Amino acid sequence: MKSNIEVKLAERLASIITQLNDAKVLSIASLAEEFNVSVRTVQRDLNERLSFLPIHESKGSYSLALSALGKLSPKDIRHFAAISGIEALYPNLDTHFICSILSQAIDSPFIIKGHNYEPKHKIESNLNKLEATIQRNKCINFNYKQKQYINIHPYRLVNSKGIWYLAAVDKSTLKTFHLSEITQILEQADSFTTKQSFINAIENDEGIFFSETKFEVVVKVSKDIAPYFKRRNVFPNQIIEKELESGELLVSSKVAIAHQILPLIKYWIPEIQVISPTEIKEQLFQDLIEYINK
Repeated sequence: MKSNIEVKLAERLASIITQLNDAKVLSIASLAEEFNVSVRTVQRDLNERLSFLPIHESKGSYSLALSALGKLSPKDIRHFAAISGIEALYPNLDTHFICSILSQAIDSPFIIKGHNYEPKHKIESNLNKLEATIQRNKCINFNYKQKQYINIHPYRLVNSKGIWYLAAVDKSTLKTFHLSEITQILEQADSFTTKQSFINAIENDEGIFFSETKFEVVVKVSKDIAPYFKRRNVFPNQIIEKELESGELLVSSKVAIAHQILPLIKYWIPEIQVISPTEIKEQLFQDLIEYINK
């Protein structure tokens, strides 16, 4: 549990950040009076605890660099979290919480551990090129896995589990391309008109297997691994249909292709059983037989 001193410190720093972000010019004396602390404490706040901010000091007055104004706004951070798909990761994105997360000068009680990510140098060039073409709705040509793609309509750059993909339409079919494997991107003079159905498919799907039509897979999950499925969505578009008296779960998932769920089912064997459809049960059985024979 945080002490009262720690709570007051976080609240004070959050307030100072907010005031700086609102383009206010602050003085040591006024801050000391506002928070009922010593001048030395406020000096430590500005010079040590908030040293990660580009704060300018002039004749005892402190302000945030013009280039940084608004960039640490809680509203902006909440918006970034939402479009990045990580909003649910944080229980409360208020100013107090954001201050605790961002501050490098305080021993923060928070540690966020995520996925591994691709090296920046492999994708940065493609990200920059494709960002511009997507914004202008320009058709592109490129090479991908020893094949040339012509007149492709780029829709979105999608990050899934730390890997960047291009969601694009090829001859009326929505596809995904691993960004680091795309080469020789050439923007064309022709433009294209986006279709809302493709945008909806990209934005509403939890993964990278985009499709306007999906099929349902139902599995039975053992009581030993049921807590994992109750804690978070293990499968794409997961729904817990029923909790059995034995503690087992009936779980459904809607997927575009078999490969979207088969590797996940294999990961949980033998604590999981496919109920339907028959095609998935048969494919899983065949894959296991081939593995045993090897």
